Amino acid sequence: MDQMSSRVVILEGYTAQYGDPIAFRAGETVDVRRADPDFPEWFWCLASDGKEGWVHLSYLSQTTGQATAVRDYSAQELTIAAGDEARLIRTLGGWAYLALDDGRFGWVPDNIIQARV
Repeated sequence: MDQMSSRVVILEGYTAQYGDPIAFRAGETVDVRRADPDFPEWFWCLASDGKEGWVHLSYLSQTTGQATAVRDYSAQELTIAAGDEARLIRTLGGWAYLALDDGRFGWVPDNIIQARV
């Protein structure tokens, strides 16, 4: 389900796990710390501003040591309820990046969304 801008419905609620997530701009350096054992395409990273969080490998120049961000990124998650609707921006490694109708953007596990029929 990697269709840009398709409508989805939330099947079950989700609460954001990190209140102050990592975010960076293309060209910035981040320190790659470790891989996620449950989602191996994701890496725990430390940004130059001290914020930490999970980053998909597609945003990084490499997955060990010091990496350069290849594009802008935010690890912002969404707190959402079952029945909410959103626009799917992308799916990556078990996670979906959504745009909610109220203007919020963020990540949720992709197993809690379903294409709107």
